[in-house]
Amino acid sequence: MAKDLRTFVEDVKRELPGEFVPVKKVLDPAHYDVTALIKHLDAVKKFPLLLFEQPLDLQGKVSHTRLLMNAEISQGKIQTALGVPHTLDRVGLAEECLRREKNPIKPAVIDRKDAPVKEVVTVGEAADLSEYPIMRHHEMDGGPYIVMATVVRDRNTGVYNASYHRMEVKGPRLTALYSSPRHLWKIFKDYEDRGEECPAVTILAHHPAFNMGATYKGPIDTDEYDIIGGYLQEPLRLVPSEAFGDRLLVPADAEVVIEGALMPNKRLVEGPFGEAPGYLGPQRYNNALRFEVRAITRRRDAIVQSIITPEGDKPWLDLPREAAYLRRCREAVPTVKAVCKSGRHSHYNIFISMKKMSEGDPGRAAAAALTFDHTKHVFVFDEDIDVYNPADILWAIATRVQPDRQISILKDVMRGNMLDPSLRHDIKTSAMIVDATRPLDRPFSPVSKCPDEAMARIRAEDFIDSEVLNRIPMDRTTYWA
Repeated sequence: MAKDLRTFVEDVKRELPGEFVPVKKVLDPAHYDVTALIKHLDAVKKFPLLLFEQPLDLQGKVSHTRLLMNAEISQGKIQTALGVPHTLDRVGLAEECLRREKNPIKPAVIDRKDAPVKEVVTVGEAADLSEYPIMRHHEMDGGPYIVMATVVRDRNTGVYNASYHRMEVKGPRLTALYSSPRHLWKIFKDYEDRGEECPAVTILAHHPAFNMGATYKGPIDTDEYDIIGGYLQEPLRLVPSEAFGDRLLVPADAEVVIEGALMPNKRLVEGPFGEAPGYLGPQRYNNALRFEVRAITRRRDAIVQSIITPEGDKPWLDLPREAAYLRRCREAVPTVKAVCKSGRHSHYNIFISMKKMSEGDPGRAAAAALTFDHTKHVFVFDEDIDVYNPADILWAIATRVQPDRQISILKDVMRGNMLDPSLRHDIKTSAMIVDATRPLDRPFSPVSKCPDEAMARIRAEDFIDSEVLNRIPMDRTTYWA
């Protein structure tokens, strides 16, 4: 059986008991009901996989389609999705992403009669986005937004590119897709410069390994359907699209696929939208592409997904992007141990830990990280610092940094990210490198610690009764999580 969203749900039920929660009551995703419920659960640190069985569509009716949330919201779910041991830590997961990217698997094209996503086909006027449970995510959102992966095909090389873009629903068959100047934008411009429409599809739900593969950051000439196959560990099954046939193949095991075209020389105002950095992204026009819907195909009992940003303390969908930083930094300095790129504390902050072999190593690793446009501040630490723990990070900055010697400012010379509200220019940003590593050319105080011998010899349960030990409450005020 091919991997899809349903096989993942069954895996969660089996491997993570209690983390699958069906919601039977009617909710209205377009008026923040889903966001509010998830935020309430977040406040008590509960992140279940939620299946809304009776969400309202954009017409205010119970939709024929269900809504699934929180599929990629925790480390345990990502371990389940990738089929790896639940003991594998975050660095190990990033390295697993790199391993799968190095071993791509070619897709397999199947007959449309065998494709679950072709069970219900609507084309032309019958294709109606208002029949689906599409969310408003945050206060002041310009409208309901689709935020799942969009796929286009390079007209020159024929390779497929998958990436995430916010899409404001403007009508039953019209959305405005916002594209930053990266791969999709370049592919679209190649069509636009010739006055041609750019075929595109948006996949509203698939297995989380598909969704993770769609966040891959690599060369533009890499076929990302192959990369997604690597993440799935099996060929991604494809089928010709309704609107474009073999010119644009779509995932056969998706739940819902929206087929359409990005129109040349036409733009729409879209936004605002609550974006990943945690701020309201402004209205846009120049990069807001007109996406005209030509067909919608789905399963009979389809499920759609959405993602609430910025759930920054649960960055697991972005793990391949973090892995890309790890790959690039290790290319510059092989002794890099870990890179933290994701999380609310590290959206434009990049935290690197390394075994420093020479005084130039931190600068080389930082320079490698700065080649990504989501980078503004780079902090480099010794290997004893847990770069996923803000307390460790702040301790090292406080005790291992002399500002006049170990902080470098690069003024208005880097390409930034257009979602960064601190930018004073549309795209240019300043950058900062903080070398928080201990010096190699002079003595430096060792870290105070309990002797290893004593730690191995003394066990709490030998001195405190287990029942008493279990009754001692955890003081979460000492933790960031």
